[in-house]
Amino acid sequence: MFSEFSRIILVISRKLLAASPIIPLLDSPYPPILPMRSQSFRIRVSESMISLPILVVLAFVIWIIPDIQSVALWGGLAAVGMMTYVMIAWNTQYQLIRVRSRMISISFLYVYLAFPQLHALGIHFFPAACLLGAYFLLFRTYGVYAPQGYFFHVFFLVGLGSVAFPPLLLLVPFLFFSSERHLRALTSKSAMAALLGLSLPYWLLLPVFLFAREWLAPYLAIWDFSQLTALPDFSHVPLSQWVGSGLFFFISVVSLVHFLRTAYNDKIRTRQYYYLLLLQVLPLALIHFALPQHFNTTLPLCLVTLAPFVGHYFALARGRGMNVWFILWVLLFLLLGIANYLDLWTLLSTF
Repeated sequence: MFSEFSRIILVISRKLLAASPIIPLLDSPYPPILPMRSQSFRIRVSESMISLPILVVLAFVIWIIPDIQSVALWGGLAAVGMMTYVMIAWNTQYQLIRVRSRMISISFLYVYLAFPQLHALGIHFFPAACLLGAYFLLFRTYGVYAPQGYFFHVFFLVGLGSVAFPPLLLLVPFLFFSSERHLRALTSKSAMAALLGLSLPYWLLLPVFLFAREWLAPYLAIWDFSQLTALPDFSHVPLSQWVGSGLFFFISVVSLVHFLRTAYNDKIRTRQYYYLLLLQVLPLALIHFALPQHFNTTLPLCLVTLAPFVGHYFALARGRGMNVWFILWVLLFLLLGIANYLDLWTLLSTF
């Protein structure tokens, strides 16, 4: 009787163990996928599909609070919204992050939100929007047999942006080098198409220069490239600009170092994309620090180039303290935005 009872208990226990979800996890060579509630705040933000919509709603409210009737603010909001949408398509189409994440567009919008002096629609939007579109099209040339059409449109956008901000032309040799070295797409035909696209905006501007040169007098002053080689005058740079640039470039450098150390984990194509962006950081950093009076134009240019690195870092970095580190940077840019919105820098300068 006792042996029969023991046999029944043994059979029942074996069936329960076979049906248990724990045993397959122990036997599996892959780590178990934890439920969302056990993941860190950073992983929830970076991999959740509702993080960006929530940020968009907050950005919409914060953006128009200063003056809901301002056409410039509404125009700036629409421009940044379109750029954020291009960021989403950029990441999705070219798989800039190897996990499902919208951290690139989140980083771009969150940092942009912390600088209210950039919110009103103005000419400072135009070069950054053109450069973002140029990046998006240039990435398509990877592995394309006849990329002449893409090169024409890429450099047309660069030329169009340089009409509003001539120092953008410093990126042209770096883009040519990256197109040959990283994308393997530069040929004699594509180079000719690029030069034609780059010069087209200036051919369109030539009649204005010939017959109405006085209209271009303020614009021609920007063509003084000697400003890039002269020592910049930092005496009139406000404290908010120092702190904002310092925070953004510090986390950007950390992100760049992280990418260089872990680039082997990405696909070859993805690495080439990031190497192309990395090379553009050199002239953009020079322009940003050599022309502090054009902060409103140079910071968005740096932002569209470095946002993929920041998003890549916060989405993929691993470490025991990464969650606290991520929260710290969220709070730092939050405090920066509060100080910029409330103009607390004037109060600090009195002490």
